[in-house]
Amino acid sequence: MEDLKGITRPESIDWDSWTKRWDQMQERYLAERSERFNQIVKIIKATQPEASRILDIGCGTGSLSQRLLKELPNVELHCVDIDPTMLWITESLKTKFEDRIQIYRLDLRDNSWAKNFSLPFDAVVSATALHWLNACQLNTLYQTIGQLLCSGGIFLNADHVGSESLKIQKYWKACREKLRSIENNNASDDWDSFWSSYSKALKLDVNKIHNHLFKDREGGPEDGLPLSWHVDRLRENGFSMVDCFWRCNCDAIYGGLKE
Repeated sequence: MEDLKGITRPESIDWDSWTKRWDQMQERYLAERSERFNQIVKIIKATQPEASRILDIGCGTGSLSQRLLKELPNVELHCVDIDPTMLWITESLKTKFEDRIQIYRLDLRDNSWAKNFSLPFDAVVSATALHWLNACQLNTLYQTIGQLLCSGGIFLNADHVGSESLKIQKYWKACREKLRSIENNNASDDWDSFWSSYSKALKLDVNKIHNHLFKDREGGPEDGLPLSWHVDRLRENGFSMVDCFWRCNCDAIYGGLKE
């Protein structure tokens, strides 16, 4: 993957404050966001009681990674994302968890990204990231995840899941809006204002960086592909016990065990 020349992590930034601002902003859009993290941890504990290696793909600022490191003290976590400006926030976790976390800037659209890992993982996880990939890229990714997992290992993805019915999708969206109003998130940032403020703090044009990183992206639908599509693709790529483990209207945790 082509490096971004001259882009380095600033030293004098309060990274913890940006972690908090990111989480608050995300909760503005994602109802029961913390609960999906809780469920992923519980499912890993139930299915992988001896887990020692976990891979977080599309890790972003490390929100899910931090929860896993806290709740699973014997786990070594490997975090992958393409966006350096998000990974700079993730790197702040090294001060708390030291050698238990490894961070990689890799592009999941590049089929060679998995060559960076020589040992299998007990679990591969992701949260609100993979819907950026189109159907072809996702299918290839599921095949790659199967190759990275140990026998009996688990894949879990918490993400947007669309419906094949426009009426159901409309109903889900209405329920989501109601939940958002009930949770009454008080974050001052929306998506655009977060990135605008973060750019100023970094003294960088983050928009320009993102345009460079995603200039050739043909992403998937914002609402996500139907759950049935994911189930079929996972089974075709060697996963057994494929299921939906949790659901909240437009969002779900789905995945399966490697055969």
